[in-house]
Amino acid sequence: DKYIMKRICIICIIAASVGVFSSASLSQEDRKIELNAQGILARVDRFFEYPRGLLKGVIKHIRPDGSALNIYLTGRITQEDFLFTFNTHERGDQMKVLYNLGGEDIWVYNLHELKMFHKMGIDKFDEVLATNYSFTDLSNVDFQSNYTATITGEAVVKGSDVYTLVLKPIAKGGEYGQLTLYVTKDKFIPLRIDYHDRDKVIFKFLSVVKVKENGSRVVPVRYDMMNIRQGTVTVFSISDIDENAAFNPEIFRPERLGE
Repeated sequence: DKYIMKRICIICIIAASVGVFSSASLSQEDRKIELNAQGILARVDRFFEYPRGLLKGVIKHIRPDGSALNIYLTGRITQEDFLFTFNTHERGDQMKVLYNLGGEDIWVYNLHELKMFHKMGIDKFDEVLATNYSFTDLSNVDFQSNYTATITGEAVVKGSDVYTLVLKPIAKGGEYGQLTLYVTKDKFIPLRIDYHDRDKVIFKFLSVVKVKENGSRVVPVRYDMMNIRQGTVTVFSISDIDENAAFNPEIFRPERLGE
């Protein structure tokens, strides 16, 4: 009996030691993965940056019955400030949206009502002209600054091997409880983003459909946003980029939006 008890004690000691080393190893591995995840997120932020200059495009919102609305936009893009003007053939110029501080500060001017709104907190998640894009979706605000990332696995998306990353918001109280990001292993190009509500249920997702070479960069020129609950799709296409355009800095001041 003493011999058996001695053997049991030795096995327990070895098991405890292995458990400690395994825990330490996992802890180190977790730290390594977290570092890699943030590095991938930096690449993703770079990918989504708007090309600087004059940008023209169209947002096509397709309803469940097949009818569609075309919204045309013109963007004036600098490093820290973006000014978008939205119009339709039916109603002309409808709205200006100004993004300051790299997209963190959002101002909206309704051209028909002559009213200005400062989008803060939950209001940043309001829909842009009843489409599937929210104001924060078009802000191109850094994921690094607003989410913590963890690599959770691997998958195949559109025939490409990808890393799966879960992004959790740093600030609470927003519309998105979590994002799931699918990024190619070779060039770290994001192919899809799943948007989860506060209950962590996916309610819409973004697909990067088309990219183009722009100097030393690969830039997205078409995104499709599918709202699962509404059965609608909003296609955002960039048709023209003039990187030689220059702008008066005054146009990026909120008080000038009504002029």
